[in-house]
Amino acid sequence: MNLQQMMLVDSSRPAQLLQSAANPALDKTEAARFLDVICGQGDCLHLRPQQRVPPPAGKVFVLREGMLAIDATPAKGKLQVLDFLVPGDVVSASTILPMPGISLRAITSTSLVALDPPAVDQAGPVHDYWTFQIAQGLNQLARANIHQLMIGRLETEPRVASFVLGLALRNVREGTREITVELPMSRIDIANYLVINCDTLSRTMMRFCDCGLIERESRHAIRVLDLDALRKKSPLASLLSAVFEKETYRQRSALDPAPTETLSRTLVHANHGAIPPLVTHGPLPIAVQSTLMPLLPHGACGR
Repeated sequence: MNLQQMMLVDSSRPAQLLQSAANPALDKTEAARFLDVICGQGDCLHLRPQQRVPPPAGKVFVLREGMLAIDATPAKGKLQVLDFLVPGDVVSASTILPMPGISLRAITSTSLVALDPPAVDQAGPVHDYWTFQIAQGLNQLARANIHQLMIGRLETEPRVASFVLGLALRNVREGTREITVELPMSRIDIANYLVINCDTLSRTMMRFCDCGLIERESRHAIRVLDLDALRKKSPLASLLSAVFEKETYRQRSALDPAPTETLSRTLVHANHGAIPPLVTHGPLPIAVQSTLMPLLPHGACGR
């Protein structure tokens, strides 16, 4: 086992783990360029809204357009939405559990493109293929980790605030406080994702409207009016920022002044750094539990 591998499994070194997770090998521009090349040559799969398909077996797909939900339906239980996949996300047996009760459902009209190594050999360097796969897989696993914390440790209001904040941070722009957030999923889907009932979700969103945090823009969109106030509603704000917010904006934010090279020092100040993405859709690994759970503020967790 080399030094880097030891850093990933050694739960006694959270600072080194965070530093390794904060330095992706393929930046967003390179990933987008690589993805465009692959999408131009791969086999496409088109899904209509609400069409359901089993998880892929033996192939790797990347979501090019639309939104997918990962649904889990126990034999005698209520449907649970595990994640909402967006363009750029990888769909494979390694990111989605290929087991009974797990399925993919198109929220909107969706297109996926097969990513096969032979196609990559012709379209671009194999190194870029694996770098993209690993970087995107780690990002999705980090999101799964945050989702587990949201539904397992947060009360209703901070849980909903964390959900809205995560969507808003994907579209944050420097110099603006108002952000439009698209919500193509239904209210039932959001409630199932957050493990709350629909009426509770509606009442919470109305409270956010009444206090000036958000306003309804259309049937499937809201506008975040005060991003800073929304951050204060979420105990996971710094983790959400690390995963979703653009690095250039995050480094200039007053909430996250520390650059990457001083990431370990920021653990003392509410973990204004990066979330270690070594997680699965199952129980949190011990290394991740020991790294993440002490970072939650006291009083933020529900029982």
